[in-house]
This record gives sequence, C-alpha cells and structure tokens, in this order.
Amino acid sequence: MTEKNAVELVEQWQTGFFFVIGSALFGALLATLLSSIKPPVGGLIGFFGGVALAFLAFSYLSYGR
Repeated sequence: MTEKNAVELVEQWQTGFFFVIGSALFGALLATLLSSIKPPVGGLIGFFGGVALAFLAFSYLSYGR
C-alpha cells in the first residue's frame, strides 16, 4: 500500500464529506416534496430514496463506471 501525502488525504475526506452532505440535502429536499403529496410515507421514502439516488449519482459523476 502506498503512503498518501496530506493533500491527497484531505481531498479524499472533503470528497466524502460533500457526498454525505449533498446526499442528505437532496434526500431532505425530496422528502419535503413527497411529504406534501403523501405525508407520512412519502417523506420517509423520499428521504431514504433521495439519499441513495444522490449518492449513486455523485459517485457515478466523480468516478465513472
């Protein structure tokens, strides 16, 4: 295993942080939209589905196939 310098380590942590925050924000937005349509279940499905879809989309855009 190769050693990483501090800059690469910080870049990896920043990328992971933005993946998590971005996914949570997208999930919250989708939960808000879906909870207005079908209140209790729509919010839960919107949040967890939005988090999963956003994480997959961010990963695909960052790392490709």
